[in-house]
Amino acid sequence: MRQATLTTMRLVKLLVIACLWLPARAQGPHPVGFSYTTLYNDSLPYSAFGYNGPAPLFLQIWHPLSGTPDTPLLTYRELRLRQVPEDLESVYDALTEHMDSAFIEYDLRYATDGETSLAYTPYGIAEVKDSLFALPTRAHRARIGATGERSVILYHHGSQGMSDENVRMAEYFASLGYVFLSSNFHWPLEGAPYGTPLVWEPDRTTIGELLRYARKLSNGGRVFYIGHSWGAQEGWCTLYEPGLADAFVSLETTLEWKTDTSEVRDKWPHVLQALLHQRYALPILLAADPAMQPSYHFFRGVSPRMIYASPLGSLAHEGFTSAWFLRSHAPAGVPVPDKAALEAQQRTYEALLDTILDFLRNVERGAFK
Repeated sequence: MRQATLTTMRLVKLLVIACLWLPARAQGPHPVGFSYTTLYNDSLPYSAFGYNGPAPLFLQIWHPLSGTPDTPLLTYRELRLRQVPEDLESVYDALTEHMDSAFIEYDLRYATDGETSLAYTPYGIAEVKDSLFALPTRAHRARIGATGERSVILYHHGSQGMSDENVRMAEYFASLGYVFLSSNFHWPLEGAPYGTPLVWEPDRTTIGELLRYARKLSNGGRVFYIGHSWGAQEGWCTLYEPGLADAFVSLETTLEWKTDTSEVRDKWPHVLQALLHQRYALPILLAADPAMQPSYHFFRGVSPRMIYASPLGSLAHEGFTSAWFLRSHAPAGVPVPDKAALEAQQRTYEALLDTILDFLRNVERGAFK
């Protein structure tokens, strides 16, 4: 396994430091509960599929349980089964159809090299998707209880991503006592591709609404933001505002290995503007796969509390989400041609979860004051 080029250093140093992703540890002690709720962003109008009003936020919530669960384990498909207000039923149905299509396109269609098309003969790719969504998760349907102070994590998915693209991450942190929130950051639009934004600028109001909800759930505890790809870019465009979050985990924005200012300005003008002109007081874990030889050129000096993290093994861009690895757990009889390569990357992903945990625990202990 290729060694990372960055040097391991202690997380508690209040300098720009680097770390290697650590060996994975076991699941936490708590059973995992799962519930949902619907919020609205009153600052973002949305009109489609018979609905006209503030943009709906379909939250999924993973949380620790204190007792023995009295409900069965949910399947991946059941994570999406929920009651929504009547005027949102068509919207939610369209959203889940788009998420199914995104899962097929990004997590089933291509091998780990990102180029080779996969064949699941004798099964069709939609049949494979259905067989995977029938697998059990580690979560039980249960209401989230009112407790004392606790840490809450908000996860933001990537472009054309899914609120449940990181189920393993959610279950991992919930089993360790964290509340983990995820939501849609896309809305289906009639006649437009999935992921077409409602506004062509960073959606700070949706992030702000969800972080305020997370702050209420925390009961005075910490609130953390984890974003992958576009979700990480949105974090950089938003989290310079003091008090929104207590720490930021940026998972491969795709800018890490860029050095051409003209290219970045053309593709990601809002992110570049933030990186050049804003400063971030909160602790930041910036993770990227060194296979692309990240220089972190545009991130240098933007925060005195930033950690650069690289894995011991290579990881595909979609490998920062657990949905990427779901096909390696396909039921017997479903061929997975790149299973060995997937399993190797999954070990790196599991180590990433531990590295994030160590970072957040250092924040909770006040190591970055």
